[in-house]
Amino acid sequence: MNSISIGLFSILTGYSSFGQQASFKELPPITISAATPTTIVTEKVNKMFNQHFKDATTLRWYELEKKLLVKFIMNNQENRALFTRTGELVYHISFGTEAHLPADVRKAIKSTYYDQKITRVYKVIQDDRTVWIASMEDDKNHIMARVEDYELVEIQRMTKSQ
Repeated sequence: MNSISIGLFSILTGYSSFGQQASFKELPPITISAATPTTIVTEKVNKMFNQHFKDATTLRWYELEKKLLVKFIMNNQENRALFTRTGELVYHISFGTEAHLPADVRKAIKSTYYDQKITRVYKVIQDDRTVWIASMEDDKNHIMARVEDYELVEIQRMTKSQ
């Protein structure tokens, strides 16, 4: 889980592996580790959760830095959402596969990375923004790229050891 936190932090900071600064507003870091289980969910938070995620199952609530983190399953995907104690949704992350990508986002990725296999995708919703992150690989590389507003940015490329 920590590697996901670190990876998502790297992804959301907006810097590519080539040292180029991207031309988008940086989102605040997302922390999804070090949560402690809790059963204290206010009525307001529960109401807002149900409005956003009415088909969610397998809910597990945690207290995290004076906020409430919920891990759940929805649409056959793992999800995380962070709420303030007053019920405001801070962020929502869903974890999926290539099949979960919208057709236009998949096309944007595959038009550049046509030889890479998409192994994992993350959909991050925060501050009225939706960012898709794709983890890909081929025989030589592991690549992470982000798509926001149809703009594709490679954020990390690692060469596989031989």
